[in-house]
Amino acid sequence: MLKFIDLFAGAGGLSEGFIRDGFEPVAHVEIDKHACDTLQTRIAYHFLKKSKQKKFYNQYLMGKISRDSLLKKIPEFLVQSVINSEISEKNIKTIFTRIDKIENHCCMG
Repeated sequence: MLKFIDLFAGAGGLSEGFIRDGFEPVAHVEIDKHACDTLQTRIAYHFLKKSKQKKFYNQYLMGKISRDSLLKKIPEFLVQSVINSEISEKNIKTIFTRIDKIENHCCMG
Protein backbone atom coordinates (compact mmCIF):
# COMPACT_ATOMS: atom_id res chain seq x y z
CA MET A 1 0.00 0.00 0.00
CA LEU A 2 1.31 3.44 -0.89
CA LYS A 3 1.51 5.95 1.96
CA PHE A 4 1.46 9.75 2.00
CA ILE A 5 2.16 12.75 4.24
CA ASP A 6 -0.16 15.72 3.77
CA LEU A 7 1.73 18.99 4.31
CA PHE A 8 -0.32 22.22 4.51
CA ALA A 9 -3.23 19.81 4.95
CA GLY A 10 -6.07 22.26 5.49
CA ALA A 11 -9.24 20.39 6.40
CA GLY A 12 -8.10 17.33 4.47
CA GLY A 13 -9.62 17.48 1.00
CA LEU A 14 -6.47 16.15 -0.67
CA SER A 15 -6.17 13.45 1.99
CA GLU A 16 -9.77 12.36 1.39
CA GLY A 17 -9.02 11.88 -2.29
CA PHE A 18 -5.88 9.86 -1.58
CA ILE A 19 -7.66 7.70 1.04
CA ARG A 20 -10.55 7.00 -1.32
CA ASP A 21 -8.02 5.96 -3.96
CA GLY A 22 -6.44 3.41 -1.58
CA PHE A 23 -3.48 5.35 -0.18
CA GLU A 24 -2.65 5.23 3.53
CA PRO A 25 -2.05 8.49 5.44
CA VAL A 26 0.99 8.65 7.70
CA ALA A 27 0.62 12.22 8.96
CA HIS A 28 -1.09 15.53 8.29
CA VAL A 29 0.66 18.82 9.10
CA GLU A 30 -1.50 21.93 9.42
CA ILE A 31 -1.14 25.21 11.29
CA ASP A 32 -4.87 25.92 11.77
CA LYS A 33 -6.29 24.30 14.92
CA HIS A 34 -9.84 24.05 13.56
CA ALA A 35 -8.64 22.31 10.41
CA CYS A 36 -6.67 19.90 12.63
CA ASP A 37 -9.84 19.12 14.58
CA THR A 38 -11.57 18.28 11.29
CA LEU A 39 -8.66 16.08 10.23
CA GLN A 40 -8.81 14.11 13.49
CA THR A 41 -12.57 13.66 13.12
CA ARG A 42 -12.13 12.35 9.57
CA ILE A 43 -9.40 9.98 10.76
CA ALA A 44 -11.81 8.68 13.39
CA TYR A 45 -14.48 8.21 10.71
CA HIS A 46 -12.17 6.22 8.44
CA PHE A 47 -10.80 4.07 11.27
CA LEU A 48 -14.23 3.30 12.70
CA LYS A 49 -15.67 2.56 9.27
CA LYS A 50 -12.78 0.21 8.44
CA SER A 51 -13.06 -1.56 11.80
CA LYS A 52 -16.87 -1.91 11.48
CA GLN A 53 -17.52 0.40 14.45
CA LYS A 54 -19.10 3.27 12.53
CA LYS A 55 -21.92 3.34 15.08
CA PHE A 56 -19.65 5.46 17.32
CA TYR A 57 -19.21 8.02 14.56
CA ASN A 58 -22.98 8.09 14.06
CA GLN A 59 -23.45 8.60 17.82
CA TYR A 60 -21.05 11.54 17.62
CA LEU A 61 -23.02 13.05 14.72
CA MET A 62 -26.26 12.68 16.70
CA GLY A 63 -24.69 14.40 19.74
CA LYS A 64 -24.86 11.25 21.88
CA ILE A 65 -21.10 11.20 22.50
CA SER A 66 -18.59 14.03 22.61
CA ARG A 67 -15.73 14.55 20.20
CA ASP A 68 -13.31 13.56 22.98
CA SER A 69 -15.22 10.30 23.46
CA LEU A 70 -15.10 9.70 19.71
CA LEU A 71 -11.33 10.20 19.59
CA LYS A 72 -10.87 7.77 22.49
CA LYS A 73 -12.34 5.05 20.25
CA ILE A 74 -9.32 5.17 17.92
CA PRO A 75 -5.63 4.43 18.56
CA GLU A 76 -3.72 7.37 20.03
CA PHE A 77 -1.08 7.29 17.28
CA LEU A 78 -3.84 8.09 14.77
CA VAL A 79 -4.94 11.12 16.79
CA GLN A 80 -1.28 12.16 17.01
CA SER A 81 -0.85 11.79 13.25
CA VAL A 82 -2.40 15.26 12.95
CA ILE A 83 0.41 17.69 13.68
CA ASN A 84 -0.80 21.20 14.50
CA SER A 85 2.31 23.16 13.60
CA GLU A 86 3.74 25.76 11.30
CA ILE A 87 6.13 24.32 8.75
CA SER A 88 9.24 26.43 9.17
CA GLU A 89 12.98 26.08 9.33
CA LYS A 90 12.95 26.33 13.14
CA ASN A 91 10.63 23.36 13.70
CA ILE A 92 10.94 21.13 10.63
CA LYS A 93 13.19 18.68 12.50
CA THR A 94 10.61 18.35 15.29
CA ILE A 95 7.84 17.73 12.75
CA PHE A 96 9.75 15.01 10.94
CA THR A 97 10.83 13.40 14.22
CA ARG A 98 7.13 13.10 15.11
CA ILE A 99 6.35 11.72 11.67
CA ASP A 100 9.09 9.11 12.10
CA LYS A 101 7.57 8.04 15.43
CA ILE A 102 4.11 7.80 13.85
CA GLU A 103 5.50 5.81 10.92
CA ASN A 104 7.04 3.31 13.34
CA HIS A 105 3.50 2.49 14.53
CA CYS A 106 1.35 0.65 12.08
CA CYS A 107 -0.63 3.36 10.31
CA MET A 108 -4.31 3.00 9.48
CA GLY A 109 -3.40 -0.31 7.83
